[in-house]
Amino acid sequence: MVADTLVYHPTVTKLVTFLDSTPKREKSFRLLAYLSRFLAYYLQRKGYPIEWVNMWSGLKGHFTFIRKGMRFFKPINHLQTAAKTYDNKLLDPVLQSTTVIRNLGYAGYLTLDSVTWFKMLGIIDKTKFPTISKWASRFWLLGLIAGIVNSLHIIRSLTTKTTVDEKVDQAAIDKKLYSAKRKLIWDLLDSFIALNSLDILHFTEGDVGLAGIITSIMGLKDLWVATP
Repeated sequence: MVADTLVYHPTVTKLVTFLDSTPKREKSFRLLAYLSRFLAYYLQRKGYPIEWVNMWSGLKGHFTFIRKGMRFFKPINHLQTAAKTYDNKLLDPVLQSTTVIRNLGYAGYLTLDSVTWFKMLGIIDKTKFPTISKWASRFWLLGLIAGIVNSLHIIRSLTTKTTVDEKVDQAAIDKKLYSAKRKLIWDLLDSFIALNSLDILHFTEGDVGLAGIITSIMGLKDLWVATP
């Protein structure tokens, strides 16, 4: 039967497994939030009815609110990663320090973001901590800058190794280089978002939304590939 074919199809089974995970659902809502942000701006620029613009703006707020709740315990993961990396004395010093800083930055960002979520819930007075979102973006940017330095160091090390050592596994090196360059682009796009949220850059909501869509798809692709 057609229904059985759909129910037991490997892709459907993988999708069920994929969505049965909070981190993967959170990343899906991230994509929806940035897509809504982009569409609200696009429809406004094209002169569509204000009701349509308001609908997508409202959806962006709802998706963002849901995401914040899903990320409530994520700082613990980043703190644990930072601690384990700090204890690993065999790591390259640059990779070690940038990984620690990146994860501490993300932990600070997500912790402050949880305070924003409490304000949205009404648990904390909305008038308190008026600059909390700016500080959250600063911590996020700190983590992203550390990630950029990390990727640049990996790219430099791999390029040097390829030039000096003729016996290297070129296919393995190319794979690692691709991964590092991809992560560099990812962090640069997210840094673009963070810099706009801090009013250091002043691009449009559409530009920020598009950058968020791209990095969300990149993250979802990695999670999809890792799903059994």
